Amino acid sequence: MNRFENKVVIVTGGAQGIGAAVASRFFQEGASIVLIDKSEKVKEYATILDPSEKRALPLITDIRVEMEVQRALQTARDRFDKLDVLINNAGVCTLSLCVDLSESEWDLVLGVNLKGLWLCTKHFLRLVGKDSGAIVNVASQAAQRAQKFTAHYSASKMGVIGFTRAVAVEVAPNIRVNAVSPGTIDTPMIQQEIDWRIARGENADAEAVRRQWLDRIPLGRFQAPEDIAKVILFLASDEASEITGNTINVSGGAVMD
Repeated sequence: MNRFENKVVIVTGGAQGIGAAVASRFFQEGASIVLIDKSEKVKEYATILDPSEKRALPLITDIRVEMEVQRALQTARDRFDKLDVLINNAGVCTLSLCVDLSESEWDLVLGVNLKGLWLCTKHFLRLVGKDSGAIVNVASQAAQRAQKFTAHYSASKMGVIGFTRAVAVEVAPNIRVNAVSPGTIDTPMIQQEIDWRIARGENADAEAVRRQWLDRIPLGRFQAPEDIAKVILFLASDEASEITGNTINVSGGAVMD
């Protein structure tokens, strides 16, 4: 299938994990890809994705800085002459009890997960104007399931859901805005949490953490980045033409709201 042939898709956090899986799927379906990430790895992944460098543009960008976001999106527009889809995937998480949470941790997590998402959306909308398009934001099950050590992360991801709904109303009917809420995904961020929990003595070993997490998933398995990518592609496609302002849980049943 080439559902996105001649389309230009921006993916933030595109160097690894869910972002890389999303970029790969869009590329396979004919899209030109703009990979935005703070890491130098984004250049390596762009070369892997498209050795010809014709349909993959890596842009090293700190999405917390408006000038960098504005410059990156304008560069993408200048390169491909248009923008069609924005996938706000970039995200970070630290782990701390609320009482121990530092201001720098709060600013980092809210800065990337919410401010950065807003800045990318703002400048995407300015460049797209009244043309049709789609935005898909990546939230998290943490927005809807309470757990220790993630008050700041949960707040940021609940903010993503509220932001999605409000902007969907603002930009309808030309542009659709939806969100995906992943469950427990086998990515570097999850491995970071496992290591942290073991170091703190919360769990004995990695297997104990994984068993604890699996027990709360009705389907009995973790999701892969590709599972999230499939739903994101659906929401960005014409097949989802009547869906906007919604958040779809992709969590194996861990969240059913």
